[in-house]
Amino acid sequence: MSQWAGSFDCAGECHRKRLVGSEFSKAMLEKRRKDASLPIRCKSCVEEAAVREREQAAKRQAERIAEGAGGDKFCQDQHTCSACEIVLPASAFNRTQLSKGTEKQRCQQCVGRSEQEASAAVEERQKVALADAKAALRRAEASGSVVEKLTASATHAALEAERVTGLKPVILGRGGRGRGRGSWRGRAGGGRS
Repeated sequence: MSQWAGSFDCAGECHRKRLVGSEFSKAMLEKRRKDASLPIRCKSCVEEAAVREREQAAKRQAERIAEGAGGDKFCQDQHTCSACEIVLPASAFNRTQLSKGTEKQRCQQCVGRSEQEASAAVEERQKVALADAKAALRRAEASGSVVEKLTASATHAALEAERVTGLKPVILGRGGRGRGRGSWRGRAGGGRS
């Protein structure tokens, strides 16, 4: 696999330079496109900050409980995580998860784990798609068909570009009946006769 150098710099703690678009979340890339001077953080810096924030929140919660100030109902309730099926105190759940009801609420650890699994699955799908595109390109070159070569090359280039820029390719020319040269509207005669 070729190693592309991107044009994005991380403003997080890692301060890595020349990163490709796949190192950033879609939301960060959208913010950057709206304002080019906006500093953005890579996925790993955002994840590290989220882990630190969760640890600090758990520490503050434990301190409140130890001081006796955490005697409210929120801290004393016990809830069952729908993913791991362990009974945990309410402090082990986000407020949004607690509001979902007993059948759907998941603890913070299960939520974090599922987010990591989802991002790993997306990266794996992208790698497989790129490998498949390379194999299709090799088959097309071996076949000698110009149309197959062009199609396979365009697919491979689109996947590489998506990885580097973070932009999905836009397919032009599709979509039902549009206003164009062959349209009956706008002709001098008015319409259909």
